[in-house]
Amino acid sequence: MNNLIKDYIKNTELDKQITDIPSIDCESNDDWVKQIFESIDDNKNEDIYKGYYNFTVPKLGENGSCSMKTEFEQFDLTTAYGERTSNSDLQLWRLYQIISQLQKITNVDWLGIYKKTTYKNSNNQDEDCLLKLAYYGEFSRPIFPLTDYFQTISNNSWVGINGKSKVIQSLATYEGVYYNCSDKVKSEICIPIFDKNQNVIGIIDAESWRDNHFNAKILLEIVKVAISLSNYL
Repeated sequence: MNNLIKDYIKNTELDKQITDIPSIDCESNDDWVKQIFESIDDNKNEDIYKGYYNFTVPKLGENGSCSMKTEFEQFDLTTAYGERTSNSDLQLWRLYQIISQLQKITNVDWLGIYKKTTYKNSNNQDEDCLLKLAYYGEFSRPIFPLTDYFQTISNNSWVGINGKSKVIQSLATYEGVYYNCSDKVKSEICIPIFDKNQNVIGIIDAESWRDNHFNAKILLEIVKVAISLSNYL
């Protein structure tokens, strides 16, 4: 296992949550994330690109909870990500390619990549948040505020603020922070993405409809992507 992965596992305290991480060869001759970020979309489908910027999300309940799971609305990504450009098109296309590939490797039921940014909150004030840029699976919340309150109710916000990982192997026995947006979820991991100075610039969130889905092998595949995204997010 290379030093980047060893350091990531230690610094994010994954080693305290999954103890059987194998010492496999993770030297990245097959860095498919890099290959995706060196590629372009030669068959651009405008309808698909429109879906990158406008997608369905659940309506939020009191205090930002995801309690209204049967009521939905449309979310405009440009309100937090900025106006659509050819560069943003390419960035989102590449992130969706990564989501598609990683989902096939890990067989998770929900998967998302979030970027740390700022947005105008309900009081029209600038606030740090995690913005969902690409995902696979059911409709879900697009923005997680990075606030003291939200880190008490959301794993995503907690990871985004503290730069540590969260592993939940069974929600049935888990007693910590959890933001419930789907009753199907049985297990989940949430891990940070760092820049070269070890500042959190985003997260990867993955969920499964099965207990104990996230074994060490699956975890390592997601970690490798998080490390690679440090260069591109």
